[in-house]
Amino acid sequence: MIKLKFVLLSMFFLSSAAMSPAQVKKTTKADAEVIDDEDDPEMIFDDMLPSTAQILVIDSVVVDKADFLNKIPLDKEAGQLSTYDKLTGTTGQPWAYTFVNGFGNKMFFAQKGDDGHYQLFSADKLGDEWTNVKRVDDFGEELEDFNYPFMMSDGTTLYFAAKGKGGLGGYDIYVTRYDISSEKFYTPENVGLPYNSKGNDYYCIIDDFNELGWLVTDRRQPEGKVCIYTFVPQKGRKVYDEENIDENKLYGLAELTRIKDTWTNEGELQAARKRLAKLYSRSNDVNRNSISFIVNDQTVYTSLNDFKSATNRSRFAKLAEMKASADALAKKLDALRIEYSNGTRAAKRQLSSSILKSERQLEELQTYIHALEKEIRNTENMIKR
Repeated sequence: MIKLKFVLLSMFFLSSAAMSPAQVKKTTKADAEVIDDEDDPEMIFDDMLPSTAQILVIDSVVVDKADFLNKIPLDKEAGQLSTYDKLTGTTGQPWAYTFVNGFGNKMFFAQKGDDGHYQLFSADKLGDEWTNVKRVDDFGEELEDFNYPFMMSDGTTLYFAAKGKGGLGGYDIYVTRYDISSEKFYTPENVGLPYNSKGNDYYCIIDDFNELGWLVTDRRQPEGKVCIYTFVPQKGRKVYDEENIDENKLYGLAELTRIKDTWTNEGELQAARKRLAKLYSRSNDVNRNSISFIVNDQTVYTSLNDFKSATNRSRFAKLAEMKASADALAKKLDALRIEYSNGTRAAKRQLSSSILKSERQLEELQTYIHALEKEIRNTENMIKR
């Protein structure tokens, strides 16, 4: 199953409305006889709640799950994220993700096995070839479907997502460290709240160089969408004082219901926003003439000059403009949904029409986008060089 092309491989810690204790699902005595506490997400959530980490979330955006990597302006010094298929130029592993460190000599990647489950592998680069490919099997038997790896710049701290006993449901994010002396990873730890949720939490990405992090999750999102939270990484884990905070507010902070509630330091917030703006600016300068457009299973355009048709170059510019509009509309819709979930009955009535209107607009725009992509793709495939 481990096939990396181009000789690649032929071979710790950092929307529904916040729930009050009265709203949390209750377990009857009969239920308790058949439900293991360690497998009940509600009980696990309650156990994790007192240890909810304090983080500053400076931004959030809802994007297509299939395209979220392109929305994260990760500095190349911090590493590069990709999918297995894109990195290797192969097909068959569309949801397996990879990470290559900033030096370009160490890689972690996921692969889906014949049993339908994902496993995590590592590889080292020697010359132009990836070698020393081996499965990461230090994590015990309680976790499965390992995916979404990210290693910090220290070369030892590894974040990944997995499913298993003791999690909140679906994918949870875990962190571990590599012990150089034993050449093994320590037992992974669940990173807890608010990084994890009762939805699927995929990535925890930390850019030490720019002091920014990204959390990718599908909590409170429709099918096919994820939310990317941009946050300021902690220097040591700080938790909220459970005795001096309203319980409903703590639930909201644990679920990241309103990112404004995390804005407790205006100076730190503005400084982080400036760092993010500079990172986006550098990323746009690098990628201004770089694109990624799949023409067929064998061809991916990475430059406007790759298009055979001059008309298609213009169409692609229009396509990029439409995608930017869709991203902005999706972000607006996400904000409306969050406002709706926390609003009064009267406010919800007013917001419902705006949400429905925005949903229709987004659906129409996505239909146009898919149609234009198909038109460009078909035209390019019909033209001979």
